[in-house]
Amino acid sequence: MRYPTFGWVFLAFVCGYITSNFLRSANAVISPNLMNDIGLTADQLGLMTSLYYITFAAIQLPMGAALDRYGSRIVIPILLIPTILGTLIYANAEVFWHVALGRLFIGVGTAGGLMGAVKTFGNWVPSNRLATTTTSLVAIGSVGGLLSTTPMALINEAYGWRIIFVGSSIFVAVTAMLIWTITRDTPEGVTPTRTTGNPFAGYGEIYRTGEFLRLTPIYFSQLGTLLAVQTLWAGPFAYDVAQYTPTQTGFALLIMGLGTVVGYAVSGPLADKWGTTHVITFAQIVMLSMLLYFVFLPISPSPVVLGFVYALFGFGASANVVMLPQARRMFAPQMSGRAAVALNIFGFMGGFVVQWLMGLVIHAFGRDDQGHYLSAGYQAAFVIPLVIGFVALVIYLPLHLRQLRKDK
Repeated sequence: MRYPTFGWVFLAFVCGYITSNFLRSANAVISPNLMNDIGLTADQLGLMTSLYYITFAAIQLPMGAALDRYGSRIVIPILLIPTILGTLIYANAEVFWHVALGRLFIGVGTAGGLMGAVKTFGNWVPSNRLATTTTSLVAIGSVGGLLSTTPMALINEAYGWRIIFVGSSIFVAVTAMLIWTITRDTPEGVTPTRTTGNPFAGYGEIYRTGEFLRLTPIYFSQLGTLLAVQTLWAGPFAYDVAQYTPTQTGFALLIMGLGTVVGYAVSGPLADKWGTTHVITFAQIVMLSMLLYFVFLPISPSPVVLGFVYALFGFGASANVVMLPQARRMFAPQMSGRAAVALNIFGFMGGFVVQWLMGLVIHAFGRDDQGHYLSAGYQAAFVIPLVIGFVALVIYLPLHLRQLRKDK
């Protein structure tokens, strides 16, 4: 094969990110099936789903070191092998620990989808276009999240949720082969910059950088809340509180997914043009405003209102991705992989913490006579990301104010 153009490299990583998004979001639609078929409770569902994120977080630092030493073309296909195993375990699950184990393996395998792309794209495109290129990948890759809404609900009704994971294992295998065969870590004629010596040495420098540390709480908040809500609790909320059918729930999640796609698509160009801190501050305010709805007005008077809230929530929370190129630019090129994952670990820790805690709170309030979890439980649960998000914004604001002074 001739040396690939960037278009082929971009396409291969898009397939990887579609896979990651689809598997990450799948439980939001099939949660009633998992509760009925396997007997999961809300706290078990929250824990099992969030295991994806704690595994995702745990592998970030060694993965970043591996990306800087060996490159994405080698590391990412190897990581996808556990995903194939995890989807097959999930498809054949009969009890809680089966789906928990499957979810763990899926988290390990898909952990490098975005980070591998950020590492590679930084070698192929100018730094002033990196945010736009990265958010373009995320926006297109969000098709995976959209496929896990109404389309997945329809397939689930027709064939059951298990066949979905069998099909996913095949797509993951094809994706691994694509990345291995048609991508390269650098453009033709450019020698990759590799780390030597201790690959973990740079993390101390990263975590001692004050500007970087101000990014971590808001990344924890934005990505963690998006993961907790979009990939799980937005589905049960529509089912339990709004009393939607599974197909209607899938459509509501589709609306939220479209909001995230728009957010991903516009946040990169806006960050490249106006500055990342402006975009992040505005997006955080939008996300917090929508969380206020879930806390104080949990019952929608109409599907239009709930759809509007879902769309704006997705739009605001999706701007988190522009912080990855921002973190990457703070450090030398040979540390770019570690810088990205050093930040990314906080987002997936946020997904684990917020999603699990929300499940515990919802379960603690119990169910009604029809088996639906109570509206009051959801109201209390959504206080968690609201408070975390407000504190994170306060910590982040000095970066925004500094940028405002520079712009004058």
